Amino acid sequence: MRLLRPYRKLQFALVLTAILAQCVALANFPLLIVAGTIAFLSWHITEGPHGKAVPPWVARLLVLVVFLYAVFDAIGPVSRLPMALGQFAVWLTIIKLYGKRTGEFEAQILLLSLLLMTVGALYATNFLFGLMLVAWSGFAVWVLLLYQLQHGMKVMREERVLAVLKEHPAPLTRPVAGFHVKKEFRRTFTILLTLGLVSSFAFFLVTPRETFEVLSDSFIARDSGLERIELHPERDILLSTRQVMTVSLRDASGTPIQMTQGLRLRGKVLDAYLGDGVWEASMHMRSTVLTSESKMTPIETESDRQTIFMEVELQQPVNILYSLYRPISLETTPPTRISLNTMNSTMRLSLGSPKLRRYRVEVDFEKTVTSSSRQKRYFYSNDDVRDLAIQLLDDAGLQASEIQKNPLVNMQVARVFASYLQSDEFRYTTDVSSLTVVDRVAFEEDEDPVATFLFTHKQGHCEFFAAAMVALCDTVDLPARIVTGFYVERWDTMTSKYIVLERDAHAWVEVESEPMAWVTFDPTPTAAGSPTQQMAMTFTQRIRYEWQRWEAAWTANVIGYDALAQGKLLGFVAPFWRNHTSELLEQSRRAYSWLVDWFDIGAVERLWIDLAMGALALAGTSMLLIRWRRRRTENILSISLSTQEDIPAVHMEFYARVQRALFRLGKVRPVFVPARTWVESLSLEGESSTLAISLTETYYQIRFGSYRPSRGERLKLMQAVHRFEALLQKDKR
Repeated sequence: MRLLRPYRKLQFALVLTAILAQCVALANFPLLIVAGTIAFLSWHITEGPHGKAVPPWVARLLVLVVFLYAVFDAIGPVSRLPMALGQFAVWLTIIKLYGKRTGEFEAQILLLSLLLMTVGALYATNFLFGLMLVAWSGFAVWVLLLYQLQHGMKVMREERVLAVLKEHPAPLTRPVAGFHVKKEFRRTFTILLTLGLVSSFAFFLVTPRETFEVLSDSFIARDSGLERIELHPERDILLSTRQVMTVSLRDASGTPIQMTQGLRLRGKVLDAYLGDGVWEASMHMRSTVLTSESKMTPIETESDRQTIFMEVELQQPVNILYSLYRPISLETTPPTRISLNTMNSTMRLSLGSPKLRRYRVEVDFEKTVTSSSRQKRYFYSNDDVRDLAIQLLDDAGLQASEIQKNPLVNMQVARVFASYLQSDEFRYTTDVSSLTVVDRVAFEEDEDPVATFLFTHKQGHCEFFAAAMVALCDTVDLPARIVTGFYVERWDTMTSKYIVLERDAHAWVEVESEPMAWVTFDPTPTAAGSPTQQMAMTFTQRIRYEWQRWEAAWTANVIGYDALAQGKLLGFVAPFWRNHTSELLEQSRRAYSWLVDWFDIGAVERLWIDLAMGALALAGTSMLLIRWRRRRTENILSISLSTQEDIPAVHMEFYARVQRALFRLGKVRPVFVPARTWVESLSLEGESSTLAISLTETYYQIRFGSYRPSRGERLKLMQAVHRFEALLQKDKR
């Protein structure tokens, strides 16, 4: 049969896919290479007439070794146990692939592939494994149907050999198949696949998981680090290309907006200098805001200036809500509690609040951030740095005494300091390999890394430049503060969104131009590797970022499907079905009223219509029951379509009941064995054998002759069947 020709290859491909999917679930690339290669080679070693299999004693020894390794690997946290089981299943499957091809091999290898996917589903949360699981499920249905067909043909051959006497050996022939085997096979596959998908989706909807939060240790560590800056030459600067979020800017009409000089997302404001090169966020007045998912919640006083809307979709959890300029109102998914710093217009999640998936914030589209000044005691102080600041101002023709008296002078002073740090005298770098041992020791013992950066090393990352500019401003009494967040120019023209990566984390400076007005300055020089120097997105990067977006959606909507998400879904679906059900009932009521009015009868005579409708419903139910009994009889007796036209199924219902009685005893007639031959081979005892043969003869007369029993004769046949059933029960006891 041509349908079965690729069966062995498809079976092997199914098992190989399960092994690869398990390695993806484990996120173990070395295991993927090693196990995938060994499994692939098994096809060329064990298949074919000259295939070589591993001896059974070697296979048992290997299984023992793998089991002991899995036991030692499972020692530790309980969460490690499923992963150890997954690795054990991988190696067990590979050992089985090198075993002897026996009759049990196919069933065992298919069960092992099912075990691999089941174990992987216990702990895998990545999008790739989810796609492989869905694809494998459909592939498995096709292969399992082929296995059933292959096994059925094998059984038919064996039954044929057993049915022929030994003195008349029969040649090995291929079982006869119908003309529409492929069509029926595909139809069965489609039905099973559809039922599987529908039932799986229904089970997914009605069984929410416990609250699930995606944890990313590397990013959370970086996120918490934004609360504080510690200047140190060996501090790691994250250059990862992992996606953090996507940001879209739109005006009130919904038109996308692209910034002319990149997008700055304010996260934390650090204005407290603690010494030793450490800046932190000082304690300020905070207020708690309860957000909503359906409407914008005001968090600041209404602004009479132009506002825009910033929509953020998170691919990683954050504790800080990043915003462009000053936030006015906020909407989050899910609803949560936001802690707002009213002194510098920054936001963060309150303690114990659920992680956000997305949020939408209305911001004041004004580069000048409105907030109060900080207290004097937080200023940086160093005489050498002050002398440098005075010298820079003198060279520019500015007087330090004019600072805070004239906003124009304040801006000029800030530009002088920013230009000095962006000059060729300083170099942006995240590479600390150029530092000698002496330099490292000096940094360890230095109590003022800012002065060391300004006078000695003159190279470092963005935090050094931001801290140096704030230090220069502090020494001449110009209020300034460090701002940490993200700077991104990576604009996706297809989605009209900014793609924010971990490597886009940045630090810059805000300087107070006049009371309550802070202007942004970035002293970090533009250089290769700097957050302010970003390359345009390539086609490969677009594909990667789109994949990360789908993976984030998978994590949020599938892995994160909890009781809260289920409640939202039901809240959306329930009104829809309730409205449609009410509309359908109302239409039925109007149709019934129209029918009554059309017959022009009164309220009393309406009872006759109710009775007529009830009679129609009863008649329809009776017809369905009769049709069901007829189909059941036809299926049991395997009656052809031509026979159905000549012989009513009610004439042969008695013999269908005989076969059902024998089926309850575990006796099933093969399709290729005649009924009389099968009954005689059952070796029934006494009267039960006589009745079985007599009822079979009557069935033959009806099926292949002209005998048509009357109603009374059918009752006698059913009485004989009842007697036969009683005898079978007696013999069974």
